[in-house]
Amino acid sequence: MYRNVINDFAAWYERGHRQILYVKGAYGVGKTWTVKDFATAFFTDQLYIDISDNKELLECINSFDIDGFNSIITPMLENKDLSKTIIIFDEVQTSNDCGEFFYTFLKAHRSYTICLIASTMAITEYEYHHKDVFNIIRMRPMTFEEFLIANKSHPLIAAITNSKDTPINDVELEGINQMLRDFLLVGGMPGIVNEYIKTKDYSLVRDKQLELIEMYEAIIRKSFSSAMSQRCRRVWKSIPKQLIKDNKKFMYNLVDENARSREYQEATQNLCSLGFARKLPRLKEGTLPLEDHVDYKSFQLYIIDHGLLRALYNLPIQENITLDEILSEKDGAVIEQYIFQELSNKLGNIYYWISSATARVPFVYQGIDTPIPVDVRFKPNKKAQNIKTFCSKNPNTELSVRISQEPVSLEDNILNIPAYGLWNM
Repeated sequence: MYRNVINDFAAWYERGHRQILYVKGAYGVGKTWTVKDFATAFFTDQLYIDISDNKELLECINSFDIDGFNSIITPMLENKDLSKTIIIFDEVQTSNDCGEFFYTFLKAHRSYTICLIASTMAITEYEYHHKDVFNIIRMRPMTFEEFLIANKSHPLIAAITNSKDTPINDVELEGINQMLRDFLLVGGMPGIVNEYIKTKDYSLVRDKQLELIEMYEAIIRKSFSSAMSQRCRRVWKSIPKQLIKDNKKFMYNLVDENARSREYQEATQNLCSLGFARKLPRLKEGTLPLEDHVDYKSFQLYIIDHGLLRALYNLPIQENITLDEILSEKDGAVIEQYIFQELSNKLGNIYYWISSATARVPFVYQGIDTPIPVDVRFKPNKKAQNIKTFCSKNPNTELSVRISQEPVSLEDNILNIPAYGLWNM
């Protein structure tokens, strides 16, 4: 299945691919398949090695044995043109500190073109201090656009792309809403999307979702001590419940009434490092640059994928469920998870904002010389003054965004974007 991240891989290739291409992402987001697909298109040959299945290479990395590592690799590269070959090392997170090892390894073997794949989203200080050596790319679940591409719905993509100038007709809108409904049910995990495309069987899709959730819990158990894995699983199971609160700020005492923040802070970060959960930090005020006004101690916690969230809620997945029903599920928690994924994929850093009273803006991001608050409006909003409150407290706000089912429009400095068009904003 086509992934837009291949464009980032191609940019690395065009720059001369002298850096190490380092692809990070949670288990199940399609890293290995995408890298191999890219390698097939851009290189004459490839050597793929799963570090977790090669004890000798893993031992060399852990003991920092550069010569021993190369002595194992060299025979595998016989009869290959190194100028046209990419060496792919997968599951490198199983080593102690692969960053420093491969940094040193590349310096000693400049003729190699190297790609690392890691089932982690962790940020390590070493890698980020050597951006001249590592080109780090993070992979996440599929976007709605990628879901449409996978389903060969190119006419619908064209209709959404052109909708700013040419209104979408009723037939196109029906098709788009049907595909959005399916995407909200299936989610963006590539293996699950592939199952849906092959079978169109929602019961098999749900089985795949539950299998992946079980795999995540198994990875948690394997990755940490018994005490820490228990805390991680408690946080994981608490996320769906906390997303349906009016105040969605993540509260440790709702994970465990006897919880100590220090203990569960580490567990929460561990889930984020695995890529299973993601933080949305609170913005204290809308003064630019926004990054200077973030309260990282206050955050909302989302999971990796909206399809998995529905499975965790045990919500029905069947042919007769409607888009409107999904939009209102769990007081809008599912659609807000979807919007979070689409916005963060498109915009990078986003935040949420709450006033000292009850006003809440679900998402805020930094535009050109202005903060941009984002409202979510799929049903009558009892707190319709939220954006006005934000703007009154942050008078430098020039534009606000409303996400709804209505078509694209701009009126009174409010840009309305339909939920299906977030990737095209």
